[in-house]
Amino acid sequence: MVEGSGNAADAYYVITPTESDIYKGVGQWLQSILPAGMGIVQGQQNRNAAPRDPFAVMVIIGRERIATNGWTYDGETTRTVTEQVQVTMQVNLFGPASSNQMQLVTALWRDMQAVDFFRASGVPIAPLTTSTTRQIGFTTGERQYDDLWTVDLTMQVTLTVRLPQEFATSIPVILTEVQTTYPE
Repeated sequence: MVEGSGNAADAYYVITPTESDIYKGVGQWLQSILPAGMGIVQGQQNRNAAPRDPFAVMVIIGRERIATNGWTYDGETTRTVTEQVQVTMQVNLFGPASSNQMQLVTALWRDMQAVDFFRASGVPIAPLTTSTTRQIGFTTGERQYDDLWTVDLTMQVTLTVRLPQEFATSIPVILTEVQTTYPE
C-alpha cells in the first residue's frame, strides 16, 4: 500500500496524532508531575515485566466522536479532515503514597498546568475531566498486597487525516451561437 497514492482502493491514510503519540504525550505529562524515577508504562503490553514500585500504567479504554468532521483544502492536491474525539485513558498508580500521587494527577489534570503542558508539547490534547479515584485490591506475583489507585482521564483529541484531493485548475469554456445552432 502507498500512503496518499490517490487511489482509495490501494492507499492507506495516516491519522495524527497516533495512539502512540497520545500515550507519549500523557506519559510525558505524568513524568513532569510525579516523583522522579517513577516508572510510567503503557498497559496491555505482552512480555514486559512491571517496573519496581512506584509505577504508573496507562491504558486507553475508550474513544467517542464528539463533533462533526471538519475539513480544509491545502494547496492544489490535499484535503485535511479533522475529527474531534473524546479519548478516555485509565491511569493506575502502584506503590506507597499512590493515593497522594493520584490526588496530584487529578488536581493538575483539571488545572491550566495540564492545558499549558499539552499546548507547549504540540500534541493536540485538551484535558477535560476525571472520574472518581478508586482504590483497587491488587495482589503481586509474590501474593502480597500492593497499593493501587486508578482514575479515568478524559481528553479531547483533535485527529487529522490528509487525503489526496483533485481540484479544477482551469475550466474550458466553449461559446455556442444559440440562434445558429438551434434555429426555431
